[in-house]
Amino acid sequence: MNSDFPFFLVYYFGLLIAIIVLSRFIFRKYIQFAKNYNLIKAINSRTVHHGTVFTGGGVVYAAVIMVSALILDNLDFVEFSNFSPIVATAILVSILGFFDDFIEISAFNKYIVLAFLILMLLYANSTLPIIQNFNGFLGIYEIGYIPGLLFTSFVYLSIMNAINLTDGIDGYLAIFSIFFFLSFLFTNSVNQFYTLTSVSVIIIGCSMMFLRYNFHKGKKLFVGDAGSLFIGFWIATYLITYITSAPNSTLVDVFSIKIENVPVIAISMISIPVLDTLRVMLVRVLNKKSPFSADTNHLHHILLNSGMTHLRTSLFLTFINWFNSILIFLLEQDFNSKELTVVYILISLFWYIFFEYLNRKNLSS
Repeated sequence: MNSDFPFFLVYYFGLLIAIIVLSRFIFRKYIQFAKNYNLIKAINSRTVHHGTVFTGGGVVYAAVIMVSALILDNLDFVEFSNFSPIVATAILVSILGFFDDFIEISAFNKYIVLAFLILMLLYANSTLPIIQNFNGFLGIYEIGYIPGLLFTSFVYLSIMNAINLTDGIDGYLAIFSIFFFLSFLFTNSVNQFYTLTSVSVIIIGCSMMFLRYNFHKGKKLFVGDAGSLFIGFWIATYLITYITSAPNSTLVDVFSIKIENVPVIAISMISIPVLDTLRVMLVRVLNKKSPFSADTNHLHHILLNSGMTHLRTSLFLTFINWFNSILIFLLEQDFNSKELTVVYILISLFWYIFFEYLNRKNLSS
């Protein structure tokens, strides 16, 4: 990898430019399509936007990755042919999300379909490993194929749900995605997972171009569930690959990471979306509502109510997410998995108390 570093730097930069150009073209075509067919985001009591907002733009991500996979598969070091089941599932997830953006699907039915797609992917695809060994995390090792299959599917659905909740304000999902996939661009480059690094560049390029339209006053666009579920699917894929590849990972050797601590590091990379999900579900249950019902009680709503703009809210939430992750990464060598899990919970509790204080301050004023 070191000897090929200049080549891959040129490859990533060239791919990024190509993706920005391609996604710009498709985003513009989609907005025209959305205008013609009135694909407008519904206005309700939870809406934090004013004026016309087009939605469903997440299908552009799916279109770009489909075109990219067809072209890049000709490269010797990129093996999109082996990833075709994963890419196909990601596209189907985006199509399901697009359908949900305009024809309301109940949360139960939506996640039944998602569970079926993921179970079929995991069962039939050998490229994507199933979590069958926790490598000593909390004293757990082998768990078997069927429990591993079910647990991995649960992880997929949980992460996709958490990321889906970030698509409530301008910029948050795109900015969070850029930082996440930048970190895994480095991680997977060290591990020489060049197909995954290519996907990182594709999503980063699409997200950069999407930000232009997400903050555009005249052509404001949301990716909707078509985009948030698509990105959540890939985030879950990256984190599961990070966990399952740990025993043979170059990254683990380079940074002397304890294998039992890898799951804690992985979950810390999405600590704020996870905290937001658990918090709103707890509040809903305490208020005797469905944990999947929609409301305006998310962390980004609290920050908006305190006077922050959409951009500052998005940057702040992304910043504290990576502050948590870097802190866990720096501390992991001094703790075993049980101790590091306690540290992670304490960090999450700190931010929970911080947002509860801010929320009560907003209500009192």
